[in-house]
Amino acid sequence: MRRLLLSAFCLFLPSLAAADDAPIKPFTAEYQTLRNGKELAVTTLELTRMADGTYRLRTNTRGTSGLAKMSGLDVLEESSVRWIDGRPETLRYEFTQEVAFGDKHRLGEFDHANQQVHMMDGKSDARYPLVPWTIERHALTLALAADLSRDATTFEYKVAGKKGIEDVRYTRCGTQNLSVPAGNFEASCLERVREKRSSRSWFAPILGWLPIIIEQVEKKGDTVTLKLVSSQPAVQSPNP
Repeated sequence: MRRLLLSAFCLFLPSLAAADDAPIKPFTAEYQTLRNGKELAVTTLELTRMADGTYRLRTNTRGTSGLAKMSGLDVLEESSVRWIDGRPETLRYEFTQEVAFGDKHRLGEFDHANQQVHMMDGKSDARYPLVPWTIERHALTLALAADLSRDATTFEYKVAGKKGIEDVRYTRCGTQNLSVPAGNFEASCLERVREKRSSRSWFAPILGWLPIIIEQVEKKGDTVTLKLVSSQPAVQSPNP
């Protein structure tokens, strides 16, 4: 489930001009989080424009039923990004999971001045070269939405992982009218199929390309799904 769920502070102050290039507007959205059709958590997704012109993408998931509730599941994932030519670049990333049977923490620092990524994940501590438009797994949803907004024909990304940068590619999987707790929406689908799992996300243009469904299916059939419950534009940008 952590791969889906679905870096709040920047390392330096980038040019404010880059923020004017942002194709996705700030928002707050709430999702049902289900495993195999049964709700286990509530997820909040927020995109906020910070006072310095960077953007913060924050996802918070809290267990509401079953083992997720009993174990006190609380997952917080944050990315700090800037926009360059309509595409996001990560400046900082942080993941924290608090749960009764073991906490987890991951931190990624993206030094664009020296073109280096520093990724700390448990006992792993890796440094490797940084390339333009590098993001991480959390900001990937933002990159997909941005490319859909400009009607891109390819969906290929440089994604920073535990020990290096991975080439990630999504493909279109059609347009559908879908019903979620927030209502009925026409949405464009993007998918990524791998050996052990597949991922699909549906984005609604009428909501500013907000994802209305995010789904991951494991090889053995275990499915985690996020479904949009409510959304609204952000009304204020806090100080960093």
